[in-house]
Amino acid sequence: MIQFYPWANYLNAQIDSLIKHPSVVQKTILLDGKKEQKQVKAIDWKQEWSMFLRADLNTPAAASSYDNLSEDGLIYYLLKSGEDLPVKKLIIHLDGLERPAKVEILIEEKNFLFESQKKLHMNFSGGKVQTYSIDGVQQMRWMSPTKFQLMGILLTK
Repeated sequence: MIQFYPWANYLNAQIDSLIKHPSVVQKTILLDGKKEQKQVKAIDWKQEWSMFLRADLNTPAAASSYDNLSEDGLIYYLLKSGEDLPVKKLIIHLDGLERPAKVEILIEEKNFLFESQKKLHMNFSGGKVQTYSIDGVQQMRWMSPTKFQLMGILLTK
């Protein structure tokens, strides 16, 4: 099996650190044009970042499904033409210490009843998550699309 960048391992380490040292998060949620903002102290990080964790390409199904377009300072995996996996692209910009500085993920799913697209972003500073966002649209076959956006900023204590 091809070994991809250990994205899920890195993110799980971030989650473990946040569980040990909780951080307040400024969350903004936009759902079909309605905006809600709040500061949250208790977050289930595995649930909060479940879409980011799903972008783990170190699975048997992904072994030969992606083109590796990586170069110095950039990890870039693009789903090959004709492959049918939800993660279409995973891009990780690395800092000088080879840690993620910025992550971009595109997830698309489509079946007879449902279609969705999610663009995930995460920004790091000093190897730690600072901000994250999920922009998406979901549509049931016979309904209008639902647009949503979640943005989180980890605040220092």
